[in-house]
Amino acid sequence: MVRWRILLVDCIPNSCIITIYEEGDCIPPHIDHHDFFGPFYTVSFMSNSNILFGKEIDNVGPGEFLGSVEIPLPVGSVLILKGNDADLAKHSITGVRQRKLSVTLRRMEDSKKPHGFHPDYKLEELCP
Repeated sequence: MVRWRILLVDCIPNSCIITIYEEGDCIPPHIDHHDFFGPFYTVSFMSNSNILFGKEIDNVGPGEFLGSVEIPLPVGSVLILKGNDADLAKHSITGVRQRKLSVTLRRMEDSKKPHGFHPDYKLEELCP
């Protein structure tokens, strides 16, 4: 992803979250913890879904939310969140219609890394 210029060389992620959704699963509205700093990269696999953004996101039913902006996340897409999208706007994933997998890559502040964390030096030395 660095070679394709999707990931920034000065912000190589050191954290990964793999989310497996079953039909109907969702992610409620939230703002990611500030121990992580952007940009965040989320790659979508297996099925399409939508992400909502807004200062406020209303819960209108099980797995159903209403926000200011809705963006489709097609299979194979990479969503990049940075700036106010990551720091101020809430975001959520509405209930998925089919099984889905997403991989989110982000970077944690060095001072917040877990005790005993050892980086992969091959990743730390990447250049474009």
